[in-house]
Amino acid sequence: MAKSLSPYSWKNGFQQPAQGNPWEPEAWEKQNVTTKGERSDLVLPPTLEPLTSNAHNSLGLNVLRTWPTLYDGTNSPHGLPEWWKPSPEVDVLICGAGPYGLQVAVSLARQGVSCRIIDKSETPLIAGRADGVQPRFLEVLHTWGLAQEVHEEGPIIESTVVYRDGQKVLYTRSHQSDSRYRGLHIITQGQVERIYIRDLERHQILVERPTILEDFTVQSDKPISHPVRATIANVKTGKKETIRAKFLVGSDGASSKIRKQLQIPFDGVSTDIYWGILDCIFETDFPYPNTFGFANFCYRFQTSATDILALVPLSVRSTAAALSCRERGAMSGKFEHS
Repeated sequence: MAKSLSPYSWKNGFQQPAQGNPWEPEAWEKQNVTTKGERSDLVLPPTLEPLTSNAHNSLGLNVLRTWPTLYDGTNSPHGLPEWWKPSPEVDVLICGAGPYGLQVAVSLARQGVSCRIIDKSETPLIAGRADGVQPRFLEVLHTWGLAQEVHEEGPIIESTVVYRDGQKVLYTRSHQSDSRYRGLHIITQGQVERIYIRDLERHQILVERPTILEDFTVQSDKPISHPVRATIANVKTGKKETIRAKFLVGSDGASSKIRKQLQIPFDGVSTDIYWGILDCIFETDFPYPNTFGFANFCYRFQTSATDILALVPLSVRSTAAALSCRERGAMSGKFEHS
């Protein structure tokens, strides 16, 4: 869910609601005082709360509390860390800091392979897109010591119920696995990105934002150590830099510039189905409660042969709703409460 999580404290050895707002400077100053009454050197960076949507309702504005000095990489409004000294010559240049590009960087960092990673966006994903990960994904993260950060984020889906024209046609266990990480773990793409970004900063790697790959060449006529020569440019400042690399990773999405320049065909499948997705508090008399633990379900309502409403519980109250339709303009109107 693209919203700020409630503050918690582990003061008594278990998770419990925190008193006040522990991320605010005043509360932080009280907590970080030594036994001699001196201030601790540990200082929390300033926070920002960007809006996650441009349309709001009676619940008010939806904001996502974030620490830009940690997540915004080189685009941080509070400057760069002293240790940030990127080399113009690296083993791997990664273009695109979505989940795939970040995962490549996390893996390379653990193998001692130098890399730089760029992304055209100013921040990690704020809202929308994917809402869950499979057990195999967590098994891979477990080898990096990051699985716990993911599976503690949200509920686990282990059952699915399907309705058609108001009648239940299927209710069964689903997303089963013999993995230690059973079921479908609910976590948004933006949260996964932030887990990776925190890990990369531990290895002194920052995502360079907002930066694009302007051009690249690969020298193949004679063997050299770094055959890739790429020109990157900061979208805000216009500053350009040439990077030499052994490998170039194109994790820049379905319309990848790297793929097009290398004339690699797109073998994926496209459909004429459009999806409208929203994170919301879903008020309904649906008989399956939206609670944690084993009572979580993936709700799918098939309203016709082509239109489907899918509901995925994100937290105790929040739900991700995805509505499909065949006509692009069908979702341009207003959703009525019913």
